Amino acid sequence: MIIYEHSLPTMAIGLGVAAAMALSVFGYGRYVQRTLPMALMAATRIFFLALLTWCLVLPGQRETQTLKHKPRFAVLLDTSRSMLMTAPKETTNRWAVVQQALQQPWVEALARDCDLEYYSFATDLGKKLTPAEVRPLTPDGTATLLRDVLKKTVSRYTGLDVTGCLLLSDGIDTREVFSDWAAEARPFPIHTLVLEGAAVWEQEPDVRIDTVNTPRRVTVGWQTELKAIISGQGTQGRNIPVQLFKDDVLQQELQTQIPAGGGSKEVVFHLEHPVAGLKTYRVLVPPFPKETRTNDNEFALSVLVVDAKNRLLYVEGPPRWESKYLSRVLRASKQVTPVIFLRGAQGKFMTFGVQGEVAPEMREAQLAFFKMVVLGNLDGEELGEERARNLVRFVETGGSLVLLGGSKAWSEKGFAQTALKKLLPAKQYSSKAVAGEFPIALTDMGRLHPAFAGDPALWQTIPPVLSLFPNVAPTPGARVLVAAQATNGPQPMILSQDYGQGKVVAIFTDSLWRWQLSPETARHNPYQRFWDQLLSWLSPKEEKSAEKELESFVDREQLFVGEDVEISARWSSAAQPPANAAVGAEVVGPDKRPLRFAMNRQVAQTSEGQAISVFTYKFKAAQAGLFAVVAVSEIGGKQVSSDPVSFSVKPFTPESVPRPVNNQVLQSISQNSGGQFFESVDALNQHLIALHVQRIEQEISEYHSLWQRGIILLLLILLLAVEWIYRKLKFMP
Repeated sequence: MIIYEHSLPTMAIGLGVAAAMALSVFGYGRYVQRTLPMALMAATRIFFLALLTWCLVLPGQRETQTLKHKPRFAVLLDTSRSMLMTAPKETTNRWAVVQQALQQPWVEALARDCDLEYYSFATDLGKKLTPAEVRPLTPDGTATLLRDVLKKTVSRYTGLDVTGCLLLSDGIDTREVFSDWAAEARPFPIHTLVLEGAAVWEQEPDVRIDTVNTPRRVTVGWQTELKAIISGQGTQGRNIPVQLFKDDVLQQELQTQIPAGGGSKEVVFHLEHPVAGLKTYRVLVPPFPKETRTNDNEFALSVLVVDAKNRLLYVEGPPRWESKYLSRVLRASKQVTPVIFLRGAQGKFMTFGVQGEVAPEMREAQLAFFKMVVLGNLDGEELGEERARNLVRFVETGGSLVLLGGSKAWSEKGFAQTALKKLLPAKQYSSKAVAGEFPIALTDMGRLHPAFAGDPALWQTIPPVLSLFPNVAPTPGARVLVAAQATNGPQPMILSQDYGQGKVVAIFTDSLWRWQLSPETARHNPYQRFWDQLLSWLSPKEEKSAEKELESFVDREQLFVGEDVEISARWSSAAQPPANAAVGAEVVGPDKRPLRFAMNRQVAQTSEGQAISVFTYKFKAAQAGLFAVVAVSEIGGKQVSSDPVSFSVKPFTPESVPRPVNNQVLQSISQNSGGQFFESVDALNQHLIALHVQRIEQEISEYHSLWQRGIILLLLILLLAVEWIYRKLKFMP
């Protein structure tokens, strides 16, 4: 098909060329002798104009063809060791069922219409495999991260046409404690297959503690929850006693039941913390009669209880709903001593917690009396640049700052126009709040954060907030803890960030007080609970041990025998320790024998790019039980030590624990992705053979220019040259 791409109107081109031809004919007819050479020269001129017209309309040729592409169909093969398990009194393991499924006629039938792409996985999603590479696979993975693998699969196929996915797995995720992640929506159907019946595991009794979760650092007076996941099979529906010991003294005993076909149950203990100190908790499930595997019936962990009675400065603009309820919470708090300034009539401050004429000058000398500062609805001018710079130094040296904000604080003339801009956990946000009802939800990071620990279900019933400062873009070092659901998707609402030795929290709503009016207030008191837990996390330790303090951390709180845990330590009150300072890790295991290790100095960067020294050591756990770690150093003849941190070592790996397949997880994955859950290989084969696959049609156009060619351009030049040369030879003007 020939197309013309000229932008000038066709009529304009036609009129211009016609005028040129008319002038040529007129000139040749009136002023040139009528001889054969002159006739040829006139023909040359007319041919040149005709060829020029062809070029001016920019002709081209377009050829269109329709191509059909095959969509993709992914096959995910679980190659973890649990796939080699054989149920009691059975002869076929799970991997044998997988091999049987891969040898069915559906493979050849589906390959005609789809590109079959095979992947193996255990702790990670492997590379794409050919059918020849699939056959010799052997399940040898030491763990299964099924949730992560599905996330990576969805990410890998984003934007591509996928007919579906076949997940051949036992449904066991060795890291995820709960299975609610299986209900997540996914963009293409995921089909699953039953690899064994659950009932065959009823033969031998086995009960185990999969994991125990509770906040590891709490404040005196807190009430928290300790949740234990109890799993097993072969219990015949009998009651299972679950005992909780505190420092080897029995505190509580609860009863639970495991389904006859095997499964898991959550047991929740309610803890009180009246006294400061390091407390050791141990969860024990007494072995069943005839239970042979008993090394997984006990789990221990430690909880550090601190008494953090700290001074807090709260500076607010004119009274508002937020200041009304927050002031009540602060004055009722058992962990802080608040000093509250509310701006009243004529700019004067009303004070609570102090006597006499006192103003929130926020000079360095005044800030030295406080551990935390809460800034309310103040604009940049009211705050002042000098106070802002003092607050930045306050945070750099270990203070905690909460930017409660408001319409003035988050405006264009608010905090961002002062020195506080450098420590904001958001690099941009809308300066005007939008009104409405915005449901809130904890992020993955928020669910693990101490400010929201203890009762995840509570935060699923929190009422929506009534205002939101949208379009928040977190800084690289920020942590988004709470998001609000707006019309254009989730919006960060509560963010935190480490800055120097201190912490910063920013709240992009001015209606948190709505939580105080929640129907759950009488029972859970979510507003006060949020502030109590947030302030406890922001509070430094009340006692000061030395001029410089140490903090210690572990990268994992639960691991298995033979695995490594990374122990790290850093100075909490100075970016750089003394040049000759050496730091060691003292590890005390279940045998109570202390082991001392020298830690290696490394240089790390904070979120604001400041270089600090961090000391690390990798410890390999050789025995099961509870381990406590303390970082120690010596400065000026005095020993400085950190608060202890703990980690638990299990005597087994999850892949080696005899247990049935998790058909509930597999069924949930299929149902929530639009896939099928097959109870037999035959049902899988019949469905995939009959699967209707729609091929993708794609039109491809090839364009060739018909004027922009060398021969045409050369001919134009040649015609001009011939006429010009002939004129010169004949001495014509």
